[in-house]
Amino acid sequence: MTKQRTKAGPDAVRHPLFARFYARVSVLADAKGGVGELRRELLDGLSGRIVEVGAGNGLNFAYYPAAVSEVVAIEPERLLRRLAVEEGLRAGVPVDVVPGTAEALPV
Repeated sequence: MTKQRTKAGPDAVRHPLFARFYARVSVLADAKGGVGELRRELLDGLSGRIVEVGAGNGLNFAYYPAAVSEVVAIEPERLLRRLAVEEGLRAGVPVDVVPGTAEALPV
């Protein structure tokens, strides 16, 4: 039995309350809760082209090492995607933030 894939529009996922909450709390967790160091540890040693599914507000982008040639960041929620684009512009590696969901990826 084959699973049928559906294409989702760029704003198929909308969780504005969660997005606003996450955008604020995640920054605090990085700065005061030690999550930033965990991000650094998890992303250390990566190289090549990276696909990040559920990029959120893009807090990982600052921790990708220089050996990463490109990050393709998938984020379905509009507010978080906009914040991720802003973070991508400040990242030390090329970041392309695109709308989408994991279920719609062609893999």
